[in-house]
Amino acid sequence: MEYANMFTELEPFGEPDCESELKLLGTDEYSKYYFQHTPFNQEVMSRKTFLIIGRRGTGKTALSHFFSFQKVIPNAAVIDVDEPAAFQQVMSKIAESAAQSREVAIPRLVKIWEFVIWSIIFRQFQEKDLRIKAACIFGDGKEKVSAFILHVLKALMTKFLKTDNSLADELESLISSETIQTAKAAVLEVAKKNPIIVAIDTLENYAVKDQSMMRATAALIQCASNFNREFSQHNLHLKLFIMAEIFPYLKEEILLNTLKSIRHEVYLHWRPKDLLKLISWRLWRYLKFNNINGYYENKTDWDKHRDVLIEKWEPFFNRHLKNEFNLVEKSFPYVLRHTQMRPRQLIVLCNSIAKCAQEKGNFPKFTTEDIIMGVKQGEELLADEVFNSYSSLYPRAARIAEALSGLPLIFKGNELDRRASQTASQWTAGEYSPSAFRQLVAELGIVGRVRQIDERAGIVEADFEYANNSRLPLLVGDTCVIHPMFYKKLNIQITKNLCVYPFPDHEEFKIFDVA
Repeated sequence: MEYANMFTELEPFGEPDCESELKLLGTDEYSKYYFQHTPFNQEVMSRKTFLIIGRRGTGKTALSHFFSFQKVIPNAAVIDVDEPAAFQQVMSKIAESAAQSREVAIPRLVKIWEFVIWSIIFRQFQEKDLRIKAACIFGDGKEKVSAFILHVLKALMTKFLKTDNSLADELESLISSETIQTAKAAVLEVAKKNPIIVAIDTLENYAVKDQSMMRATAALIQCASNFNREFSQHNLHLKLFIMAEIFPYLKEEILLNTLKSIRHEVYLHWRPKDLLKLISWRLWRYLKFNNINGYYENKTDWDKHRDVLIEKWEPFFNRHLKNEFNLVEKSFPYVLRHTQMRPRQLIVLCNSIAKCAQEKGNFPKFTTEDIIMGVKQGEELLADEVFNSYSSLYPRAARIAEALSGLPLIFKGNELDRRASQTASQWTAGEYSPSAFRQLVAELGIVGRVRQIDERAGIVEADFEYANNSRLPLLVGDTCVIHPMFYKKLNIQITKNLCVYPFPDHEEFKIFDVA
């Protein structure tokens, strides 16, 4: 299939998930479509970086595929461990059998992960050296990596989990055996010429009450930390992706030594200028390969966000628009404030805007009506996905959040306690409390804390937990605000002509000053 023809299958701003784009474009063409002008692409290639943390839709899977065509580490061989759901259940069973206390269980699970990771590497490079091939003791099948891990874990269960006491000693003996140690040395010889990157994606949905799986994940983080410290200097790199939705629980309650295991981590917090460049790049590629009216012809320096704004955003979206409340806003902040700063959410909204424009024959230019209608039609889908991503952490999260329905745009924090009492019947037995309700609405990014109100400009600046590396407590005396993404879903009452800007208090996020 020709590349231009492939692009006719894509939405104007691309697909909302990396997997779909890979299926449509293939790996080689996807590497040309991938936008590389973002800080994450450099940060994750650092030798010190092994832990990458992001919420659903922030680009974890895309970054994991980036390793296969990056240029920072030349001639790198990449092992991409995706689809972890294939082996989750077996790993959970092993974790259940490891020990009763996390202090004993996690070190044992670290050993299991260590063996699994080396088994993956041995399988990948078995044809390079007979010493490596000899270490493929649980087979050298050609199935997908996730299926191979499942096979290894089942073999470990059969061999070592007859009694708890045999697990640590026998596995330690296996890992320290001459065969395995010789194979490791051979791998490091290979890595001198061809650096090796192992990228491990993690599950999209976790139940934090599943102690066995949480311990297994904590052990994987500790294993990755140990692996990075010992082998990254030898061109053998491990990159681990973790969901930000569960990371606070791991850090606060499960990990044994956070100062030792969590270091040089990269949080996928997108800046407005990077999202602007990403979304504009996608539209430009679509127009170019579909040869639409020559809009793609002028050259732009994609590292300069002001150039991108003027040359690749404003010709299509205009600089300003008059919003639903008759306030004049700049078009990019208007669209972006209806997201939680995630690429997937911005892609969904912009495709929704494009659809409205196509139906009216305006595409590739978007009128104010196209933008406002597209955002309204897309934002409820975004809200639903946020609820879905937390469904394992908070069963019936969407039903619980309905208690916020009909709230005004701005309200006092004590109103949350009053609304919380209406949700008691929706919580799992023993889970409900007013503080749990406040934590839920903060974690999901529904409710934020007002930082500043500019009545003259009609702007409310607010902090939301999703933009921070730590929790955002909502106290009874705080002035609170609902995120714009949830207005329609929760039937929020707009009683004042104010725009909520849900961006951190940082110079990088003063996007309404960009002109």
